[in-house]
Amino acid sequence: MKKISPSVLDVPEAKFTEYINSLIDWDVTKIHYDIMDGVFVPNKGISDDLISEAMKKTKIHDMEFHFMVKDVISYYDYFSKTNGLLIFHYEAMNETQILNIIEKAKRDKKRIGIAINPETEEKVLFPYLKHLDLALVMSVHPGKGGQSFIENSLNKVANLRRYIQDTNLKTLIEIDGGINQSNINSCFEAGVDVAVVGSYLVNNFSKETIKELIKE
Repeated sequence: MKKISPSVLDVPEAKFTEYINSLIDWDVTKIHYDIMDGVFVPNKGISDDLISEAMKKTKIHDMEFHFMVKDVISYYDYFSKTNGLLIFHYEAMNETQILNIIEKAKRDKKRIGIAINPETEEKVLFPYLKHLDLALVMSVHPGKGGQSFIENSLNKVANLRRYIQDTNLKTLIEIDGGINQSNINSCFEAGVDVAVVGSYLVNNFSKETIKELIKE
C-alpha cells in the first residue's frame, strides 16, 4: 500500500496545526517533522514550540522526527520522551555513535531510523538495517525545501529493497526530497514504502492531491 508522510517544514506557523489536522481528517496517518540545528545544515527547522503545539492541538497521528543535527544524543534524549519515530543522519555520527544510539533506542523501546545524504552510498546502511525500523534516502540535499529530485536516489532505493528482501528484514524504506506527482510512482516502483511530500503538497493542498499521490 502506498503511503505518504507530509513534511510540514514549509507550512506557515499561523496555519501549522490547522494544516496537520486537515491532513489527518483526509486519512493521512504519518506527519514528517524536520528538526535542524543550524550546524549540520545551515538552516533552522521546526521550532520546539511548534512541536509542542502540534502534540497538544492536533489529532492523534504517527509523528516522524527527522533530525538534521550534529548533537545526536541531546536530541535523542529530548525527543525520546515522545512516541515518535526518531530519524538521525548517518553523516552526523561515527560507527560507535551509531551503535550507541541504536542500543539506546532498543533499551528505551523506541522506533529509530537512519537517513543518508545524496552523496552517501546506500551500502553504508547494510550493517545496521537489522536494527532499524526505517532507512531514509534523501533525494535532495537536506535542510531546504523546494529542491529538485535527484534521480540516482531510485537506484539506492532499489539496492536497499533488494538487500532487505534477501535478508528477510522488515525495515521500511522512506524517500525524502523533491517528491511530486510526476516522480512519486517511480519511487514506489523502486521499492519505497513511504514517500515524504513537502512543498508540492503545501502548494497544492487538497484532499484530491493526496488521492492522486497514493493512487494505485
